[in-house]
Amino acid sequence: MNLFSELESGRTLGEIYGITAEIGRAIAELAARELEAGRLESAHAILEGLAVANPHDAAAWCLLALVERRRGRLLAARLCAETARRLAPDDLQVRLVRAEVLLATPAERQDGRTELEALAAAEGHVGERARALRAAMAEA
Repeated sequence: MNLFSELESGRTLGEIYGITAEIGRAIAELAARELEAGRLESAHAILEGLAVANPHDAAAWCLLALVERRRGRLLAARLCAETARRLAPDDLQVRLVRAEVLLATPAERQDGRTELEALAAAEGHVGERARALRAAMAEA
């Protein structure tokens, strides 16, 4: 069977080439470190490849949304955040990333604030970040 036949059968590139969930997480962690270090182009290239290899990976789409937002590509960030939300609508981290992307666009800022309000009650990192963002907006 050739690559195109494999893809037509519904398999992802990641499945075809044996990219396990563990390998995918390791690749995402590498991209996250690149993002934290400010190497946006490197993080973008890694995440774009990861999203193509496994288009069902909400975490890859979330990280790609953050990279695109930092690159100033708000439409691309929104597309990535919405893709992640479609894949994992109840994931709090996905919802937080989407809210941050919405906040970056004036016409959608209120939707981002509404989502932050809902997330502020969450425990852990997501709730802390949502509360911090709300406080920062109140001060501005």
